[in-house]
Amino acid sequence: MRSQIKGAANVPSSADSVSSAGPILRPLLLAGLLLVPRSTEADVWRLDRGPSSVEFTIGHLIFSEVTGRFGRFHGTVECPSEDFTDARVDVSIDVTSVYTGHSDRDRELMTEGFFAADRFPEMRFESRSVERTGPVTYRLVGDLTIRGITHEVVLKALYGGERKSARGKRRDFRATGSINRSDYGITWNDTWAGRLLLADEVEITLAIVLIEAPS
Repeated sequence: MRSQIKGAANVPSSADSVSSAGPILRPLLLAGLLLVPRSTEADVWRLDRGPSSVEFTIGHLIFSEVTGRFGRFHGTVECPSEDFTDARVDVSIDVTSVYTGHSDRDRELMTEGFFAADRFPEMRFESRSVERTGPVTYRLVGDLTIRGITHEVVLKALYGGERKSARGKRRDFRATGSINRSDYGITWNDTWAGRLLLADEVEITLAIVLIEAPS
């Protein structure tokens, strides 16, 4: 079938232009073709909530601890390169899904003295940079927002490798870090026998499983 566009058959391709160029112009045209930017798409990985966990631990009465976890969260990791150093991480956590093993305490965490869940139902982490510190270790820097207040946090991450699963390619990470809850306006405390009930520092532990998102 003939082209319906008048003169379309006379439009030379890039290869034709190079081959028909003289010995002086040919190297210049080749260099120009090589310098044309190519579009690259980042691989997108989705956080698999089932095998993943988001946990925190806080000191209680100096010698004991309270550990909690969040049951609902979602996020993505975009990886333009294989070594993760330019990865972009975005994770949101539903604070109303907190579980500490004590229902009264869980309800108290929803109040204004803690997460203020009615006004701020989610916390969010957005990465700024990823630095490789060893063969399988990374330093992840990002912004953590809780109760509408944002501060920079640093996480140490360990890469557990990539493998195949029933749901496709899978990548495992474990990350740890800490924050001061008072930085986010979570300042409630009380005393018992002259001791503060809760510490200010909160330790964070993330066990993250990523599944390659459909293209």
